[in-house]
Amino acid sequence: MSQESIDLLPFSQPFHPTLAASRETREDLARLLLPELARPIISLVYNPWLATRRDDRQDYRAQALDHGFDDEHSIAAWYLSTEPIPEPTTEGLSMVTPQRIVFQTRAADQGWATFGGDGTFENSHTWFEASILRSVGQGCQQNESNAPKDALRDRSWWDIADAREDLRAQGWEFVEGENGRLSWRVCNNLTASSEFRNYTVEWRRNIVAAAEDERAIGNGEGFLQLLGPGCIVVLWARAEQRFWVNKVEGATIEIEYEFL
Repeated sequence: MSQESIDLLPFSQPFHPTLAASRETREDLARLLLPELARPIISLVYNPWLATRRDDRQDYRAQALDHGFDDEHSIAAWYLSTEPIPEPTTEGLSMVTPQRIVFQTRAADQGWATFGGDGTFENSHTWFEASILRSVGQGCQQNESNAPKDALRDRSWWDIADAREDLRAQGWEFVEGENGRLSWRVCNNLTASSEFRNYTVEWRRNIVAAAEDERAIGNGEGFLQLLGPGCIVVLWARAEQRFWVNKVEGATIEIEYEFL
């Protein structure tokens, strides 16, 4: 990746402590202070993070169904995925709990709309969604080297649910939310805006994110409660309706987690 790309969409956090660095710092604090004080201090200022990014221009155009009505257009494209959340059994930990996730996208649509909404989130038909994947039959337990990102990166389907069979072929399945939901809306692009813009969405555990405009971002309700050790997060680029295009220049995912 180029420095120019990073400058256009920098990570939301200035640094991302590794699990090893965070554990070492907590152990040092435990020796200097009371051990029971070390954990809350680290939780406030030095939790470990998983961070991933992609800086790669891709245009995702809504496609017609292979069968059915000609006016039904959609696309769900795998754009970015994380490494697995560390597992207690492999890292010598007793618990790993994701506390916060930050999504950033740099994107635009095709720059025009037939039915208005220009420059707002009304009539927006390009957006991003996030899913949680786990290893088939093993809960969220999977080896990092077996993550499906290389096999499925840049694959696209008409809808997210249509990816289920291909995911299972790679040994992965969706972690389903309430009422069988497979994905959570992250954010929409401004309508009829060809200028690339940065969008940031932050979700915290047990907190429903508030939004000034609910058409702009999703609240992430229940997402972090389902994100467990060994799971990965996938960011999907979406578009629907004829002629709509989700133009993506980059994206980042950052996950903060606590450990014992």
